[in-house]
Amino acid sequence: MTYDLVLGAAAAEFTLHGFAGTNLADITARTGLTKGALYGHFSSKADLAGELTRTFEAAWADALSTAAGEAEGNAAALPALRRLLLDLARRVYEDEPFTAGLRLVMDAARAEGTVPAPLGELCDVVALLVRKGQTEGSVRTGHPASLLARLVVALLVGAPALVAAKDATGPAELVSEVWDVLEPALSGARDD
Repeated sequence: MTYDLVLGAAAAEFTLHGFAGTNLADITARTGLTKGALYGHFSSKADLAGELTRTFEAAWADALSTAAGEAEGNAAALPALRRLLLDLARRVYEDEPFTAGLRLVMDAARAEGTVPAPLGELCDVVALLVRKGQTEGSVRTGHPASLLARLVVALLVGAPALVAAKDATGPAELVSEVWDVLEPALSGARDD
């Protein structure tokens, strides 16, 4: 129970402040525990960040693997793409440990001046689904799959910037609503 409490508090702090802006005092303050209780489970801030990153990477890989399997199997492309996008949107905007892991990975890539690996992996799987849709005739062929994949990933990543605190719609709902508008524009084998 203490382990989960500490991990949850760390996730909240890393989500808000990133690795550099988070300190152990703020994490312990969130939990109401002593530093000794925290150190009983995690030896350092880096240890906490590493656990959140590992958990995130495993969940992300699982989601992408499921979608890639659908792309290689008999599943229709657009429904599989919608499932992937909405599943990730829900996790990114509603699962704080997942969100913290993503933030930590994104911040590390930004510090290194590289594209975050999870976004590159997501683009690859989305492009795979788009190509499948183009082959099966459910996605228009007028645009390269890689470009459409980047558009879909931009939708997922950009949603929080468009949602104000006073909005009744959260980022995950916005992703769903925008996808409902975008999907008909993608649908169909012919290009007008």
